[in-house]
Amino acid sequence: MTQNFVHLPTVPFPTYVDTLVIGGGTGGAAFAGTLAAHSDESVLLLEAGPDYGSRTAGQWPDDLLDARSIPLSHDYDLHTTSGGAALDLPRARVLGGCSSHNGCTASIGAHLDYDEWAAWGNAGWSSENVTPLLHWARDRFRVRRYRMDDLTVPQRAFVEAGLAAGLPYADDLDTLEAAEGIGPMPVNVVDGVRWNSAFAFLDPVRGRPNLSIVGRAEVQQLVIEDGKVRGAVVRTAEGETLIHARRVVVCAGAYHSPALLLRSGIGPADELRALGIQVALDLPGVGRHLLDHSCVGLHFAGQPGLLDTLAERPWSPDEQTVGRARSSRCDDGPYDIHVFMVAGSNSGHPELPPISLYGGAMRAVSEGRVTLAPDLDVTRPVIDHRYGTDPGGYDRQVLREATDLLLDLASRPELAEVLGQRVIVDGQDDPLDHIVNYCHPAGSCKMGPASDPQAVVDNRGQVHGIGGLYVADASIMPAISRGNINLPTAMIGARIAAFMLSQEPHELVSGPVAVSGAGA
Repeated sequence: MTQNFVHLPTVPFPTYVDTLVIGGGTGGAAFAGTLAAHSDESVLLLEAGPDYGSRTAGQWPDDLLDARSIPLSHDYDLHTTSGGAALDLPRARVLGGCSSHNGCTASIGAHLDYDEWAAWGNAGWSSENVTPLLHWARDRFRVRRYRMDDLTVPQRAFVEAGLAAGLPYADDLDTLEAAEGIGPMPVNVVDGVRWNSAFAFLDPVRGRPNLSIVGRAEVQQLVIEDGKVRGAVVRTAEGETLIHARRVVVCAGAYHSPALLLRSGIGPADELRALGIQVALDLPGVGRHLLDHSCVGLHFAGQPGLLDTLAERPWSPDEQTVGRARSSRCDDGPYDIHVFMVAGSNSGHPELPPISLYGGAMRAVSEGRVTLAPDLDVTRPVIDHRYGTDPGGYDRQVLREATDLLLDLASRPELAEVLGQRVIVDGQDDPLDHIVNYCHPAGSCKMGPASDPQAVVDNRGQVHGIGGLYVADASIMPAISRGNINLPTAMIGARIAAFMLSQEPHELVSGPVAVSGAGA
């Protein structure tokens, strides 16, 4: 995909640092910002895409700032398959990562999600432990809630249809107590601007002398010697450079973090040898256990004149509302189904009609895989999500019930008038014949004790068997949190930093620089 970048000056970077952070998405930004704010050690953050500077520098492209739509200008152009058809996997190649191009829904999951993580042998990750950091992340993203009078006509009709179907009104997705309901969604939008993780976590500390941020720096592989990471080989426009580091923290996301470990010889030994990669450590879980919130979709042409009507409004984002429901197979948590509407330009999928209704399995358990292609290009890994393939059939059952709920909503008069005619996409009348994604990949560098054969990192984020090497992003989730994962990923980055700083989460967020960014 063609990317029109503004000209940015070349930023020099050191050849030795205390901590090298690879990836400036939500996890990397939260980790680097937290560590730099609370210590004097040198921190170098490398991002494969551009760094447009602080929010006030005025260099960020308009499409990345405009929270009304989902831009594709900085997309990695990754794909998987579903139902025999290609399925795009949007990932943003820019500082802030996917928080710089997402739909801005702000969710933090449920108490049970994190209590399970702790119960599975990950001390320090219980709901009690991480709640302060989830609330901190919510505050730093400047989350607010839409009101009913903020909603476009289609979005208001969607909520009214949900209420008519028996869902209670609820707009509290950004709390751990969120339960069944439907209503306006909480969003990280400030005066129409998508408030990304670079603004939230890096801008307050950009002035600190111990933090360096370098964009357009692709890490080719890690340097592993005698069971310890020594640094990384980095490619920039000036060529390749070896950066030595006392500690390396990989925050490249659920697709690229395992890809980098594999390229560096860390992963299933038979797979590495087949690719011609020298094995540094046989770690079978790398790239396995790939999770996502699988979805079903119904598509509609919209009532005549819909797009013109929306264009007349000063504020008409594609996404504004979300509903939650319990399936017949829900766990002890509050819900396991999301339903939501995309109405307008459908900017994230411009090939689709103006209105799409989606239902998501928010505790999906089907496991996919990330590996490398024969060219060993870390930026373009081979991704197979295997949506809806769990042996127990949980995901497909939840998606079937989500489809039934969507059909119920679509039949309600208050919504049917707005939707117009249903459009069958790719000749597939049954949405379960083409399961789609919620764009929330996680789990491919699973956190767990060494006794877990799938575990890649321990509870502190350190890679089992490699000294000084850590992962701090959504890829370490042992199970995917219910809800959009942007804020939980920020929590993960900050939690790993808190371990390194030997601070408890509540101490971190109550410190003098934690929330305000003072000391930058």
